[in-house]
Amino acid sequence: MGKVEERLASLGYQRLQRNNLERSLWLKGKKRVRVVHSYEGKGTYLRILWREDWKDYYAIIFDYSRGSGPTCILPVSVLYNSPFVKEKRKTIEYANSGYWWSQRFPMNHEMTKLVLSYKERWDLL
Repeated sequence: MGKVEERLASLGYQRLQRNNLERSLWLKGKKRVRVVHSYEGKGTYLRILWREDWKDYYAIIFDYSRGSGPTCILPVSVLYNSPFVKEKRKTIEYANSGYWWSQRFPMNHEMTKLVLSYKERWDLL
């Protein structure tokens, strides 16, 4: 178990383990939290991933520690109401992707700034 998973467990979250696809989903009451690990989180780019079926979760934890980067706890409502994501969800590319998106964003992009503004926000959980 990694540091993020240990922290979630200490906060009372339990891992949902129905199958390998759900190994990053954590539950506490009605709160669903998704952990997304990435090596691309330090330097000139930040990888940000979301799936349409996560839109009703409570938060997404972007864990960039494997790449010596930060851990960011982003409320899902903030992500899905951001201008970039709202516009991307309307595109044919988003539908063709199976309603999920993964992209490397430069450090000066609005999405990178949004995610990094929630660095180490464990108080939100």
